[in-house]
Amino acid sequence: MMSLKTILDLVLAAGPAFATYYLAAVGHGIFEKSGVLNLAIDGVFTLGVALAFAVSAVYMNPNLGLLASVIVASAFGVIIAYLTTKFPTSHGAIGLSTMFVGYGLASLIGVPIRSTTPNAAWYPLSDTFWAEIIVVAVVIGLLAQYMLRKTKLGASIRAAGENPYAASALGVDILKIRLIAGAIGYALIGAGAALYVLAYTQSWSEGTGMGHGWVAFAVSLSAGRSPLLTLLSAAVFGGLVNYSYSLQAAANLSPHITNMLPFIAALAAMVIYAVTPLRRRLAPPKGLGKIYFKEERTV
Repeated sequence: MMSLKTILDLVLAAGPAFATYYLAAVGHGIFEKSGVLNLAIDGVFTLGVALAFAVSAVYMNPNLGLLASVIVASAFGVIIAYLTTKFPTSHGAIGLSTMFVGYGLASLIGVPIRSTTPNAAWYPLSDTFWAEIIVVAVVIGLLAQYMLRKTKLGASIRAAGENPYAASALGVDILKIRLIAGAIGYALIGAGAALYVLAYTQSWSEGTGMGHGWVAFAVSLSAGRSPLLTLLSAAVFGGLVNYSYSLQAAANLSPHITNMLPFIAALAAMVIYAVTPLRRRLAPPKGLGKIYFKEERTV
């Protein structure tokens, strides 16, 4: 039987993976609650990973890498919100196009730095740091929950996602609200991306982080985009990812299967959400992904 200290050590060691998925999933949920279908998440996540590594390698300061990832990802959120709201354009087309742009920029930024400066300044591998990022991530999630449920901004975000036309008739500036949701949501996605490389993998090669934005997507979806429920789903996925190789050794799994485990779990989570009462109880915003275009008419 494991001791309390052993359990605590296991929890703390999974902190970077948990914080990565939790922050990115909360950010994704905030953005989608405004009504914007967020299919760009994996590309921008991958870009955030490369950018955090590159800046940390050049300046030997992980905090600067984190800040750069947050700022650039937030800017992408604003751009996506603007394009999907200002113009009558498919959310899917804009999201998927942005995703591939993110992949390309990640390689463009990361590969030259990797060839000249292979090592970066990583965050410390210590119980203290792991505990700190768990606490900070949870506090951010609780603040997000409070913002969405108890503030005027949160009410406006939810109204914009449910019925943007009705919300607009009541005085909500849909474009402004979605720009704010995009900035906040993608800032958190950028923070998760930075922690993925600076605190979890602590190494970068071309393609690092690719696919893990989709894992965060599944974490958020399976929790109904609720910051509180996302705590549980992020803990499950964070633990699975962090201890996947221990599971490989214990179950004598192929390394190829081990690499697939997070994505198999993500698929399973989305299927469970789709075929159970969770889909009704944790329903997505009614206006999610629908084209909103406030046509100006002249007489």
